[in-house]
Amino acid sequence: MRSKLSNRLVTRFSLRLWVYLAIASMLFCQLFFTHVIYDRHALFIEQWRLWTAHWVHLGVWHWLLNAVALSLLPEIFFHTSRRFFLLLWFVLPPLLSLMLYIFQPSLVLYAGLSGVLHGIYLAVALNAIQSTYRAERRMGWVVAAGVCTKVCWETYSGNSQTAALIGAPVVLHAHQYGAELGALLWLILRLMPIDIRNILKK
Repeated sequence: MRSKLSNRLVTRFSLRLWVYLAIASMLFCQLFFTHVIYDRHALFIEQWRLWTAHWVHLGVWHWLLNAVALSLLPEIFFHTSRRFFLLLWFVLPPLLSLMLYIFQPSLVLYAGLSGVLHGIYLAVALNAIQSTYRAERRMGWVVAAGVCTKVCWETYSGNSQTAALIGAPVVLHAHQYGAELGALLWLILRLMPIDIRNILKK
């Protein structure tokens, strides 16, 4: 019993540590804003933008909203694997950038984590639904339903309440693509051999 509790605490602390490091990396990237944002014309010349475009923000409020949302992840999902989080953190940004490049040709400049956040939260929620912990499963259903409802509403209404707060238009397609990619990555991992699938648990 004590060993299980200790493992849970270590898992939660480890996830918190990586989440806080991710938030710190966003602050660092902000120092080089113009050189790291999504720029359609420079995306494949300066490939780092595929990642860093999602780690920089348009202002303090924009950064704060996303940083708070990210920091809540280990507080909501206690048993989330740090390896699963890191996979999502590094794989979702370039995939999302490519989707924006292919399906949003009129989008020249872009910055912000919200699309990636939708993918992270939906993927983690879907994984939580498979958890052996009842509270985790319930939270998984709540968050998955919330993300899907939010994306559907934004697609239907065509607006976001955060646009006025951050002082810039919100690229709602990024939320949709991010959620789709998060669900797809989770599904792919679930279908993988057991050795690879363990990344969802450890």
